[in-house]
Amino acid sequence: MVYGLGTDDLALTALLESVVELVPDACLAALPDGRVLAANEKAAALYGRPVSRLVTMSESDLVARGSPTLFPRTRQELLAGVVFDSVHRDAGAAVRPVRVSARLSDLLGREVVIVTVLDDCEPVDAEEQRIKSAAFDAALDSIIVHDFDGNLLHFNQAAAEAAGMTAEEFSRLEPWGWTPAHGRAGRRERLTSVLEKGSHTFEAWGLRGDGSTYESEVHARALKLATGRTVIVAVVRDITERRRAETAIRTLAYHDALTGLPNRIALNERAEQTMADAERHGDLLGLAFVDINEFKVINDDIGHFAGDAVLRAIAERLVSAVRAGDTVARFGGDEFVIMLPRLADRADLERVGEKVARVVSGPLRIGDRTVTVTASVGLAVYNPAEDGFSSLLSKADMAMYSAKRAG
Repeated sequence: MVYGLGTDDLALTALLESVVELVPDACLAALPDGRVLAANEKAAALYGRPVSRLVTMSESDLVARGSPTLFPRTRQELLAGVVFDSVHRDAGAAVRPVRVSARLSDLLGREVVIVTVLDDCEPVDAEEQRIKSAAFDAALDSIIVHDFDGNLLHFNQAAAEAAGMTAEEFSRLEPWGWTPAHGRAGRRERLTSVLEKGSHTFEAWGLRGDGSTYESEVHARALKLATGRTVIVAVVRDITERRRAETAIRTLAYHDALTGLPNRIALNERAEQTMADAERHGDLLGLAFVDINEFKVINDDIGHFAGDAVLRAIAERLVSAVRAGDTVARFGGDEFVIMLPRLADRADLERVGEKVARVVSGPLRIGDRTVTVTASVGLAVYNPAEDGFSSLLSKADMAMYSAKRAG
């Protein structure tokens, strides 16, 4: 039993033991009146007293007469965190200068002060150690400590904020309550991997209090406490913005900025897969190469901005003229390529070509101008025995120029 708590406070007892063991320096958990509730082995070594003795003491028992003490401090000071130098004494009454860092936390509805004590006699960077001891609560990433059944043992403020909850609301979560039900598949396998390797990094879904979800990257490691119990310390990073950035970059890389259609890079990648499917299943794959006739004249006549509007309108018409599984890509300038898998026969390809030419040729209303556009369309059929995508494009391109010369 942790001193100062009843036998019914088992969850808080386990949580306090976990928290102090997570701190790499001498650490105590105390009530706001100074009574020590929990201590780690580093504290036992510093004060020359076993943990079982420390948890029956008060801060006043550890501070040399006349030296600065942590208590009493105002609640506002403790919430913000305090750091000060003092002189403490060990079991043999020997005194030593120390630096004390403390912060008030709400743990399972109880206010507890987490105190880190640094021995200033040791050659350490006290400021660095103070930062480390405060890092748990100050970290921007969520830090969640839980057991193998998903019971929440400890968390920092960032974890509650990521979930859109108060610390009190987050502390009341049911086992695995910070993850959505659909994101719990494979949980046991991941925990097993953490145990076997010591740590494991994976992507998972996080759950907010309003029911919405977010993508996260989790770095989890197993931590064996002095009591022999093993817990999981998970650092959880919201990667929603990263995913959005990756999607935006992928869109820029694979789509034409003006029309939003797939660009040459995307067309080449899709073509490889489409040709492989056609060869595997014996389907007829056709290609249409579309060139806007006299587009330079149109561009010069109505201006480049209006010319861009014409290209966007033609792109929309081409998409509307073909099936959902077909690919319409902007090849460059005023040229478009349409990949047409699983055609019934060559006559089917010719019908599509005629439809494309007809759809493009309708009048376009651009601002206060009506623009008449025509297109030349070249058609080619994929022959697995002799064609790569480049040769298939060349055949369609030559057919298009033949159509253009024929008017």
